[in-house]
Amino acid sequence: MALLSNLRGLFVTGTDTDVGKTYVSCRIIEALLNTGHNVGAYKPACSGAIVSSLAPSSQPEWHDVNELWSATGQRFPKSQICPQCFLEPLAPPLAAAREGRTVSAQQLRSGVDWWLDRVDLLLIEGAGGIFAPISEQDVVLDLAVDLGFPMLIVARPGLGTINHTLLTIAAIRQRGLPIAGVVMTSASPFDQPSVMENIKEITARSGVPVLAVIEPDRPWPVTIDPADCFSHSRNLTHHEPTVGE
Repeated sequence: MALLSNLRGLFVTGTDTDVGKTYVSCRIIEALLNTGHNVGAYKPACSGAIVSSLAPSSQPEWHDVNELWSATGQRFPKSQICPQCFLEPLAPPLAAAREGRTVSAQQLRSGVDWWLDRVDLLLIEGAGGIFAPISEQDVVLDLAVDLGFPMLIVARPGLGTINHTLLTIAAIRQRGLPIAGVVMTSASPFDQPSVMENIKEITARSGVPVLAVIEPDRPWPVTIDPADCFSHSRNLTHHEPTVGE
């Protein structure tokens, strides 16, 4: 991993798989681009390819990678957005094993280096929840700790979210990482009064703010600047220019 960087990052995780991490990540990226930020997207590993049944010989595609690529304005190679992609809809090391491959734990971390001189803000999206396996040695939280950026938790708004969100917060805090906040979203309409009660409980019991509730097909709220969630990594040495440099 590079030693000198002014890059600010945010690691987006979720309370579960398919909770809306990519949707929220793309809305954040779009909001940042609309306000003039130079932002990139990095997904260290992805599994579960889309293969056309009409054209079996066509190249596989990965939904999350395509969405992040589109959100960043199609400016960056997909191979840098996600260097390690696997076909089966399983945790990355399990999907890799199906192909006779392994996930490179070193590349999960060094993949950030490509972005250092290309963007000012880097959004990193995990795979599944914080204890989802992401290599033979690591769960997602291990990778997040090594990268050292603050974490944003994406949660469902409905029943069960208090428990899932508080467990995620507790585990992240135990490893010493800062938490930028919680964002709730759902692909389906949800009951607003119960969501507000869930928000109050999560905030009161954890002290972590719920920054936004993003309804289906809605953008990031204009009243919230997502750039405030990004910060320098505690594990990278940042270069402070001297006078005259």
